[in-house]
Amino acid sequence: MLLRTKPKQEAAAVGALASREIVAYCPRLLEPRPHIRAPRGPVPLFPSYIFAHLVAAEQRNAAHYAPGVAGLVRFGEQLAAVEDEFIAGLKLREGERGYVVVGEVRRAPEPGRRVRVVRGPLAGYEGIVAKYLPARDRVRLLLAMVSGTRRAEVAARDIA
Repeated sequence: MLLRTKPKQEAAAVGALASREIVAYCPRLLEPRPHIRAPRGPVPLFPSYIFAHLVAAEQRNAAHYAPGVAGLVRFGEQLAAVEDEFIAGLKLREGERGYVVVGEVRRAPEPGRRVRVVRGPLAGYEGIVAKYLPARDRVRLLLAMVSGTRRAEVAARDIA
């Protein structure tokens, strides 16, 4: 079953549900920090949502009123449920670390290759890879703009 949590209360909700003998799971993700004030360490893969294994007829109220839980996710009158295989797949990807790691760039972008920026302030622009900067996992692009060609650096994960 899928539960919605209060903002940034996923861990508290999992603990509260465990004290009520309800098995809950919050998949976490370790990704590079997009800015200096971003949280360190693993963050929830699905912010404000956790998965709980419970019998709705018996444990619904215990889950709904647990500290940190904002409510059960519904689609009309149906409670949202997730297949056990999906949860098992997430846990398998976590391994013993306890979190999923965002993959590094599989291949370094080749200089001269045309790419599109998919995230960030330059989203939608197309450019040509001038250089890959592996130490910072960034790409230097040549962008054609109204005022001429400009160089810009973007995160390697933000291009396609």
